[in-house]
Amino acid sequence: MPNPYKARVDVRRFLNLPGFHGGAHVVAYVEDTSEREITQRDLFGYEGSRYVNPQPRIILEIADCSDRISLEFELHSELNVENSLHKVDVLVDALTELRAGLVEEARLNAERGPEVEALNRGLRASRRAGRTRGRQAHPPS
Repeated sequence: MPNPYKARVDVRRFLNLPGFHGGAHVVAYVEDTSEREITQRDLFGYEGSRYVNPQPRIILEIADCSDRISLEFELHSELNVENSLHKVDVLVDALTELRAGLVEEARLNAERGPEVEALNRGLRASRRAGRTRGRQAHPPS
């Protein structure tokens, strides 16, 4: 059976680089309703019917391993459209800020790397020296 939905936006991408584990992905989908018509629907529990605008199927799903979020976006009214666009704008801004923070923290992490390695070498050396002293303090019987 053919797919009844025509996509305006259909993004399905893995979030991790090749070789990294997990099923992290993003799905962004907006149905194209340009070829669908206004329909008349019966009102349940009431006499009569009303006309309705075709509502697109909209999906935003972000997953990382076993965690998954799905957000809803509505277009039923001007206020709903405004709220849906606001959600997207806030997400874009938050992700942009997150990216900048990750870049700065990655820089600091790399900058501190040699110092951490030197401290760890000193720690390993002092542990080895302690084990050696401990053996000398207790001669075999």
